[in-house]
Amino acid sequence: MKSVYRENSNLVNLFLDYLEKEKRYSQHTIDNYRFTLEALTQFLQKKNLSITQISSQEVGSFMAWLKTHHNLKRVSQANRASALRSFFRFLRRRGIIDQNPTDQIGTISIEKKLPDFLTEEEIKSILEKLQKEWENSPKFLTARNRALFGLLYASGLRVGEITQLELDSIDLTQRLVRVKGKGGKERVVPFAPKVQEYLENYLLFRENFTSSSKLFLNNRGEALGTRGVRKILDTLLKRMGFTHKKVSPHTFRHSFATHFLMGGADLRTVQEALGHSSLSTTQIYTHIDWKKMKAVYDQTHPRAGRKEN
Repeated sequence: MKSVYRENSNLVNLFLDYLEKEKRYSQHTIDNYRFTLEALTQFLQKKNLSITQISSQEVGSFMAWLKTHHNLKRVSQANRASALRSFFRFLRRRGIIDQNPTDQIGTISIEKKLPDFLTEEEIKSILEKLQKEWENSPKFLTARNRALFGLLYASGLRVGEITQLELDSIDLTQRLVRVKGKGGKERVVPFAPKVQEYLENYLLFRENFTSSSKLFLNNRGEALGTRGVRKILDTLLKRMGFTHKKVSPHTFRHSFATHFLMGGADLRTVQEALGHSSLSTTQIYTHIDWKKMKAVYDQTHPRAGRKEN
């Protein structure tokens, strides 16, 4: 039994190593895959069954077991199923298995949740309060927070992307940030002159820290992680009295996309800025401003029933 468990664990580790080193997935994503696949190895251990022997029926049994034991909602079930499909596709491409047992597993339909976003007024209020904190206490932390969240909103980066930025990722002259997204895909996103000012001020303080090449650091000069960014944001919003709406670093990304589209950007441009591989992922933002869409329709569409002058 131990040898089967060890064999299964080795295959899981091989896949996770591939996600980290070749696909360059975020640690958060890798941890989600690990949860599912470690549960799979435990499930198969009880049956003394190798991953290379698993059938579509056993995959179905595992999904049912996972749902029952972890009380998974449909969106979590869909994510676990997606992780299994990716894992067995990897094994099939490597020639480790002859048949992909997930080919016979149907997809789990879930209703797409509309993204939470902040209004332009709410974003303005948060950034103005960050500005006030900087003016009242112009030091490393207030300069960093203003630059961090200013750039987060101005560029639409994922929190995992902004924490991975290096010092040379920023081109202050051209106001561009070069970022590596999911799968190691690189893109270049512009930012506003005001954010350029924020970054320039921050970098004056940042010069005192030389132990890390990352752009954003904590007060000990260590690279700021995704949890650190979330904790900073929670503390800031609580201090500002901004408690009427749940806000995460990803909310800034959703707000960026929403306001970009509302400002007249086409969907392809927003897709490129966000680093989405599929346009369908970006299309979820088109729900945003129905009133504006209706107003444009009323003004421009020949069948809108406008009165003739």
